[in-house]
Amino acid sequence: MSQPFEVTTETAKAAPPAVVSLMHVGGMTPADWVTVLTLLYLALQIGLLIPRYVSRLREYWENRRGS
Repeated sequence: MSQPFEVTTETAKAAPPAVVSLMHVGGMTPADWVTVLTLLYLALQIGLLIPRYVSRLREYWENRRGS
């Protein structure tokens, strides 16, 4: 095998444990990171849905007044 291919392969094999080690160095366990990312995802979803629901409510009330 060629040298660059071996380096790439070994780097790919070492990446998952390295990421977990870096997360522990940051003071958070992988479970803590999953919790933080889940809460961030939830906040983003709520932030995207609120404007949609507000506009639908406005349309509903405007149509109700007009009828």
